[in-house]
Amino acid sequence: MTLVQATGAPPAADVPPLGGASRARWRLIICLAVVVAALGWIAVRGLTGSFVYYLSPTEVVTQHQAVPGQRVRLGGYVVPGTVHRPSHQLVFTVSDGRTTMQVTSTGAVPELFRAGQGVVLEGALGTDGRFHSDTLLVKHDGTYRPPAPGASAPGRAALERDDK
Repeated sequence: MTLVQATGAPPAADVPPLGGASRARWRLIICLAVVVAALGWIAVRGLTGSFVYYLSPTEVVTQHQAVPGQRVRLGGYVVPGTVHRPSHQLVFTVSDGRTTMQVTSTGAVPELFRAGQGVVLEGALGTDGRFHSDTLLVKHDGTYRPPAPGASAPGRAALERDDK
C-alpha cells in the first residue's frame, strides 16, 4: 500500500531544511552588515571630532554662551594697535566686527600672528571679563607668496616690525 492509497492525497513534497549553503549565505550577509555598520559609525565619529567650532566675541559677551571657567574656542580678528607683550603673556583684543573682547594668552605665539589676522583661541572666560587663552591658532587663507627673487624669507624680527 502506498501513501496515496492510504490517505487519498498525494504525498507532500519533501521540503529540505535550510541547507549548509543557505545558512552560510545568511551568516555572510549578517557579518557584512555588521562590518558596514561599524565602519559607518567610525567614519561619523571621526568626522565629528575633526570639525572645529568656535564662538564669536558677540556670542560670548552679549549672548552669554560661555560662563566663567568654561573651556571654549573663541574666534575673531586681532584689532590693530591692541597687541602688547607684558612679561610672559600676550595681551590683545579680538573682534568679530560687532563686539570686541580682551584676550590674555599664555601659550606659544605662532609665526604668522599679527594685528588684523584671524585667530582661534582655546581657553576659558575669566571672572574679570577677559578671555584667558592657552592655545592660539592663526587662521589664514592658505595662499603661499614666495619671497621676491633674490630676497630671503622674513624672519621673526621682520614679522614683529609689521605688528607695530
